[in-house]
Amino acid sequence: MQVQIKDSKYVRDLSSKAVLNTDKQALEEYLTKKEIAKRTRNEQVETKERVSKVEQDMAEIKMLLHKLLGQKDTNAN
Repeated sequence: MQVQIKDSKYVRDLSSKAVLNTDKQALEEYLTKKEIAKRTRNEQVETKERVSKVEQDMAEIKMLLHKLLGQKDTNAN
C-alpha cells in the first residue's frame, strides 16, 4: 500500500517504508536525455574510429608513394 506524502509528488510504500517518485513526465525526460547521451557517445566513438582509419590509410598511401618515388629514382640512375 502506498500513501501520498503531503505537498509532494512522492508516495511512501508502507510495507518497505520507501519513498517513491510518481512523476512520470520526469522519468520520460530522464530516459530521453539518457538515450540522447548514449547516441552522442556512440557517435563520438564512431568518429574517432573513422579518423583513426583515415590516418592509417594516409600513412599507408604515404609509404607507398615513398616506395614508388624511391623506385623511380633507382630506375632513373
